[in-house]
Amino acid sequence: MAGASVTQDVPYRALNGWLALGLAIPCLVLAALTFLGGGVLVLGRGSVGPAFLLVSAVALVAGIVLLAGLITLKPRQAAVLTLFGRYHGTIARDGFWWRNPLTAVARVSLATEAQETKIITVNDLMGNPITIAAAAIWRVQDAARATFDVGSYHDFVSLQAEAALRNIASTRPYDHEEAENVGDEAGDAKRRLAEKATRVASLRADRDAIHADLITELGQRVAVAGVVVEDVRITHLAYAPEIAGAMLKRQQAGAIIAARRQIVEGAVAIVRDTIRRLEQPEDGHAGILFDDQGRASMAQNMLIMIVGDREATPVVSVGTKP
Repeated sequence: MAGASVTQDVPYRALNGWLALGLAIPCLVLAALTFLGGGVLVLGRGSVGPAFLLVSAVALVAGIVLLAGLITLKPRQAAVLTLFGRYHGTIARDGFWWRNPLTAVARVSLATEAQETKIITVNDLMGNPITIAAAAIWRVQDAARATFDVGSYHDFVSLQAEAALRNIASTRPYDHEEAENVGDEAGDAKRRLAEKATRVASLRADRDAIHADLITELGQRVAVAGVVVEDVRITHLAYAPEIAGAMLKRQQAGAIIAARRQIVEGAVAIVRDTIRRLEQPEDGHAGILFDDQGRASMAQNMLIMIVGDREATPVVSVGTKP
């Protein structure tokens, strides 16, 4: 076991601690009794045989060794043991145990932990500076690798979480609307980048896909430390302060254009349906016949009434001057 390769946990066969404690107490009691018995013989001017001294010394050493090897582990805690600089095994069971007292013990928490990255500034796929942060939920699966393969697994996970977040944020657009708004006046390189951005998940709209990518990316990075990533969630996402105002105006303009487009499409459908129903005969009555100029005038008036921001003022025609 001492020569095992440190690539995964090797279970250490620890003894029951209560059994070791039950043996240590009688040994210490025996050592005390033999020592006191030898003292009584000395005071009584009797001779103390070497057997008394030998029994007392052996019992005392055995009791000390048994007590020194006791170890207590809490739930979701592991103990990594090394003997003279070599990995000797891992105790991953909570309880009261006894191990070789010469082994050094490194305790590792196996509980699930949450760690949040600091807010970082990074350029997204379209080159816009954004601020982003994420929280990772992870746990140690292999205590030996977490102890020996990295210096500090907490710092290692923190640095790798920030690196994974930077990589994902720099290869995704903040929003698909930015890519769709790239006009023909943009260069070929910018246009190709916009086409690529529309095919990948965006940071703002496709959170589930981004979280899945973050879990995969961070999981691959921290696997060397024996760490398993359970979840990664973006906790902060915004444009950088230097462009936040301009991007807000851009989003407002895009929302206004989208609303206007929807209003116009609805208005056109209403006008077509209205003219069609007016021209269609119903209940034995002939429909109203419009010429091309009449249809155009009707469509114009209805569109102005529906699309206009202000309330329409009706004009009543009473005929033409002879």
